[in-house]
Amino acid sequence: MIVSIIGRPNVGKSTLFNRIAGERISIVSNISGTTRDRISTNASWNDRGFILIDTGGIDKNSSEDFQNSITDQALNAIKDSDKLIFMVDGREGINPLDEEVLRLIRRNNKKAIVAINKLDLPSDEFNSIDFANISEFESVRISAYHNRGIVELLEKVLEEEFQNVPINNNEIKLSIVGHPNVGKSSIFNLLTESNRAIVSNIPGTTRDSIDYSVKYFDKNINFIDTAGLRRRGKIEQGIEKYSSIRTIKSVERADVCILVLSAEEMITSQDLHISGFIKDLMRPCIIVMNKFDLVSKEQKEYIIEEISEKFNHIPKIPILVTSALKEINIDKIIPLAIEVYENSIKRVAQKELNSCFIDAISKKQPASKGKKTPEIFSISQYKTNPPGFKFESYNYDLIHFSYKRYLENKIRERFDFSGCPISLRFVKAKRR
Repeated sequence: MIVSIIGRPNVGKSTLFNRIAGERISIVSNISGTTRDRISTNASWNDRGFILIDTGGIDKNSSEDFQNSITDQALNAIKDSDKLIFMVDGREGINPLDEEVLRLIRRNNKKAIVAINKLDLPSDEFNSIDFANISEFESVRISAYHNRGIVELLEKVLEEEFQNVPINNNEIKLSIVGHPNVGKSSIFNLLTESNRAIVSNIPGTTRDSIDYSVKYFDKNINFIDTAGLRRRGKIEQGIEKYSSIRTIKSVERADVCILVLSAEEMITSQDLHISGFIKDLMRPCIIVMNKFDLVSKEQKEYIIEEISEKFNHIPKIPILVTSALKEINIDKIIPLAIEVYENSIKRVAQKELNSCFIDAISKKQPASKGKKTPEIFSISQYKTNPPGFKFESYNYDLIHFSYKRYLENKIRERFDFSGCPISLRFVKAKRR
């Protein structure tokens, strides 16, 4: 899910962005036009992950040379977002620029929550009455600077977006991702037996995401060929910035990500950057090391070792070596992706889970902290896609992350969740 903060200049968008993100990512000042491009970060609220985007202030009346670019980027964010936080200044009341932003939201038929900001004192509430006329959207009174109303705002923004969606086992969405010029489009064309994606050796040829559906035995496969992602510092303003947001959204809506690397370039920081997005968005993944025909035998062995070491943040990720040019192992990509997808929707029988749990805690108990000892009583699987497991316990806040990793490893040893992230949730046990 992508959430963008939009509004006219100097209403506090960057302050809110930093407040939600939990760190000072956007530059904050009282000078209009400080945020000249979109800035994005992965954020979460109550175990619900989303992509948060800060935008420059929309002001079509400005004479500044860069204002058109700022407005264009904000418009792109509006079109590309699932929900908007429409930010206004509660002390100043509504003005024509707010009305212009509101028209853009309506024109693009987007869902929005009105964040009435800068209500730091009770006396500031008077002018906020003006915004009651925006009747089609819910509003929340906040002070981003003083951290007031932020919880209520996030609950309203996220409340209806995370309901369980029925899993369609007959359709699998595969997103092909990777930094520019690793051969994504060539692989896409071979898998779909089409030439829909432009293939060239110029980095950045694919500027947007392309969807294409094929039939594979009894499965409908929906391929998403995406623009290449660069590291944040290497993303240029304008069209490439827009493409990177599209790529992140493609990762988010994929059932399985196919991360394409280039054997010629070994493993780059861009590759690890993209894998970080995949991990943060909790998407199943396989690695396709392309152009393997262009490296020596000694290099091949080294590359496989490097992948296992540098991508250990995605446990037991399947690796496939390919050559799109010579069509080597391309036919193995879909079966491997389906296998990982089926791992992600696997539901483990309670009897088998109990056996795994008893074996794990009998071999190793969580460490005590002072006079308090964490106790874990039961395990259950509360979701799939990706798999999630719930533990009932006492003093669960004292359980060290290393013990949580131990439990995850025990689950992975017993059940095949290759290529899938696993979510562990600890809740207070009922009195026994």
